[in-house]
Amino acid sequence: MDRSLDRLQIVDDVMQAFADREDITDKWLIRQTIATAAMRRAILATLPMRPGMHIVDVGCGYGALLFDIAAMHSVHVTGIDHSPAALAVDEEILSTLAARGALKDGASITLQRGDAMALPLPDGFADGVVSRFLFQHIPNSRTAAAEMFRILRSEGFVCAIDSDDALSIEYPADPPAVTRAKDALKSLQRAKGGVREVGRQLASIFHDAGFSITQTFVVPQAVYSLAPSDLARDILAEQLQAGRQELVARGILTKPEYLELLRDLRQEEARWQFSMHAEIAVIAQKPS
Repeated sequence: MDRSLDRLQIVDDVMQAFADREDITDKWLIRQTIATAAMRRAILATLPMRPGMHIVDVGCGYGALLFDIAAMHSVHVTGIDHSPAALAVDEEILSTLAARGALKDGASITLQRGDAMALPLPDGFADGVVSRFLFQHIPNSRTAAAEMFRILRSEGFVCAIDSDDALSIEYPADPPAVTRAKDALKSLQRAKGGVREVGRQLASIFHDAGFSITQTFVVPQAVYSLAPSDLARDILAEQLQAGRQELVARGILTKPEYLELLRDLRQEEARWQFSMHAEIAVIAQKPS
């Protein structure tokens, strides 16, 4: 009997333990990984995985896709990221998961530092390529798609998952401090070349790179709850703290404005709110 659900629960438990550690930087990424597990796993379940495949996770970050895939499938996964700090944490997480039996029999994970614009892998290396929340952060998405095309074998698949601001709604509107924090972070992302509306562009990006688009779909998540929740407040505060220097250096916030915003965010009173967010997934195939 397949025990994928048991292995995924171990992944969640280990991720939570790392999110609670004081020495981990950018912990909000791990918190986000935990909060969005159901959405990404619904997408992963649609992929044409077969035992023995070589799968590459481009921009693996703290392993949201990486560890799920190895828990669900007997495949060889290579995680690539530009951040040495994230990869060092991934090594620790991997060691813990392996010791607790979270990887499916026959699965393996290799971690490698690299750039999505110039992947450190040979032509035709992979049977499949995945990425999540990568394209919203890179200024030249077509170069990244072309690199994915290059490292795939003929008839290999790619699955790109990302968000789009048009698919996020709240009612009533976010409290003032939450709105200010989100706006500051969005401005910083755009200033660094990010694209907040990239979800709608993914199919065109991969089509133009030579892929045949096989499937596109949207996975929504909707809740009615007190907002900002403690988790949402913590994630926003950690994002602001991680971006403090750049927010000030780029003139998005002055230092007094930053300190005031962080204080107001922590003091913002929660209220009942409906919110909906969604991820767009595009699955494509490299022609034979």
